[in-house]
Amino acid sequence: MSTQPKLDNWLPRKRKGKEPPSLPPPDPGESAAKLLRDVEQYIRRYVVLLDHAYLPIALWVLATHAVQVFDCFPYLAAVSAVKRSGKTRLAEVLEALARKPWRGTAPSPAALYRMLEGAPTLLLDETEMFNAKNKSETALILLAVLNAGHRKGATIPRCDGPRHEVKDFPVYGPKFFAAIGRLPDTLLDRSIIIHMKRRSKSQPVERFRLAKATAEAVPVRERAAQFALSHAADIERAYQELLDADLKFLNDRDADLWTPLFTLCAVIVPERRPELEKCARILSAAKAGDDADDSWALTLLKDIKAVWPDGQEKCETSELIDRLKLLEESPWLEQQLTPRKLARTLRPFEVEPRQIRIADRTVKGYRYDHLQDAFDRYLDEKSETCETSQ
Repeated sequence: MSTQPKLDNWLPRKRKGKEPPSLPPPDPGESAAKLLRDVEQYIRRYVVLLDHAYLPIALWVLATHAVQVFDCFPYLAAVSAVKRSGKTRLAEVLEALARKPWRGTAPSPAALYRMLEGAPTLLLDETEMFNAKNKSETALILLAVLNAGHRKGATIPRCDGPRHEVKDFPVYGPKFFAAIGRLPDTLLDRSIIIHMKRRSKSQPVERFRLAKATAEAVPVRERAAQFALSHAADIERAYQELLDADLKFLNDRDADLWTPLFTLCAVIVPERRPELEKCARILSAAKAGDDADDSWALTLLKDIKAVWPDGQEKCETSELIDRLKLLEESPWLEQQLTPRKLARTLRPFEVEPRQIRIADRTVKGYRYDHLQDAFDRYLDEKSETCETSQ
């Protein structure tokens, strides 16, 4: 039997014939800031993370209780290079604290459609299966659902019932993923990424006894539910103000993802906004680095900019390839980069090799001004994010 407070059946709006649930009144001596500290402390008891991860995760937990206020809700993803790095433990901790949780691995599509009604907090383990080269039909369907579910109002049409009538299933809601390696690019783009490592012997944590730890979390979760209900107007107002102000230090997608967390911060602990901004810069820069490092096209574009001859407007294709292969830890030597591969990789950026004149020769090559638009669109934003994270 779920210990989740009855508040979950009330949000996001009053239903006909129902009154708001009766929850215990908050302790007059307790502040919202103390609630946030208690959530942070509970996470710290059982999971070792980098310092800049605790505050965002705690705010994410509290934001799940007000999920219907937001037009877009960030996914949270824990990734690691190897197993036994604390990802499943983090999922168990979030299950104890978040609104209406469901934790498991690879639900069937039919089960997923039905369980997502009401915007529960979905906690999925072993999501590296979505990286398989030849994905099963089930994996493709699940991935399509997850790709849509960060936006409020998103639905998936499916035939339902004995008459196979088309029904739109809502898929919006908080979602957590745990994966070894990395997530598919589509999920990566919708997530706040937490990189996890195995803890050292000098980093002890309390042993997680499921029944005991879950029972201890119930009062904290109920206080979070009460806070979301009693401060709904404040959260809505802060959200609208943030949408108007925008988080200009982040790119458009990351600004969408982080806005719910900054909203809760503005309502609960506005004095901690600089701390949260620093966390957002660090985590967003790390994600941008992951994205660029895993994309051959973006890596090639970045490396071309790095090796382009100083002060030259044009560069011969053969010279450019030679320069790329000489880069330290260059992937282009073992990738056997050829003029044809170079042209094919740059084509999506609307960059093509041209006949150019160098000294007294006419050769195939590239012009820097033709590459400039691609540099501006795809590299500057990531570079700026990385620089501000220092």
